[in-house]
Amino acid sequence: MYTQHNFTPQVLFLALLLVLVTACGTHTVFNAPTVEPSADLIPGYIPTGFKLISGFQMPHGGIGFSTSPTGEPVAVISRKMDGGPFFTLKSPLGNDIQGVHYENGDRHILITKSYFPDGFLELWRTTYEASWYDTCECMNLRPGELLPGRGRYAEVVEERTIGDTQIAILEGPKGWVTVFVRDDYLLSVESSISLEENLKIVASLLE
Repeated sequence: MYTQHNFTPQVLFLALLLVLVTACGTHTVFNAPTVEPSADLIPGYIPTGFKLISGFQMPHGGIGFSTSPTGEPVAVISRKMDGGPFFTLKSPLGNDIQGVHYENGDRHILITKSYFPDGFLELWRTTYEASWYDTCECMNLRPGELLPGRGRYAEVVEERTIGDTQIAILEGPKGWVTVFVRDDYLLSVESSISLEENLKIVASLLE
């Protein structure tokens, strides 16, 4: 059973500041409410030098589903700019986002999950790409372009299969993001490491 929350725009704006860059340099600071790391997000493989820093949880609201005239479920963004592409990437149903944070100097690995019952990768991709158009249409923006005050975010560049699981691969301003469905959850691995290393983490999470 899952819960969907509605939070004030101020809370959602603060959550959008998940990754902050300090004004005096390029050092990236990760900032999110910490919780006990979820055991099912601890991968069997992690690149040398990375250490587990914390578990985290981020609340989210404002994204739901309705049904189009063709019978296909479509995303509805109820408050523009409160969620948008960032949250749809992590949580297409608007559920809380749980994750673990690994760090090695200025490099980060974030592994997240959100409840996505009966979800599948193509539905997630449709929702994610639609969120760009809904959120950014008034600014004439498309995936991969600059978003005022927030920079670029990740764009789907290809899909692969690991075992029987489809994996979406996205390229963003700070590295690679891989997205896949495991059981009733949508998982993502976001990192500044190479794509090959990112996919090794994914493979270990699927074992």
